[in-house]
Amino acid sequence: MSDPCETAINLLVECSKLDRAGRDSSSFYTQRVQPALQAAAATGRNVDLFAEADRRYGKWLIDNAGR
Repeated sequence: MSDPCETAINLLVECSKLDRAGRDSSSFYTQRVQPALQAAAATGRNVDLFAEADRRYGKWLIDNAGR
């Protein structure tokens, strides 16, 4: 079973990538990200999902610069 917090973070990063590519991410966010965020919140763990997703997205941007 996968960690709901990791799943939510990964989906937030994917949503940011869609935005960067100029694609409409609203349905992706509604259908995939929101339920994942709710599942992560239900764990009761104190994890800043958005901050971690921003860090990972920033790392992805740096790693893929110039591509």
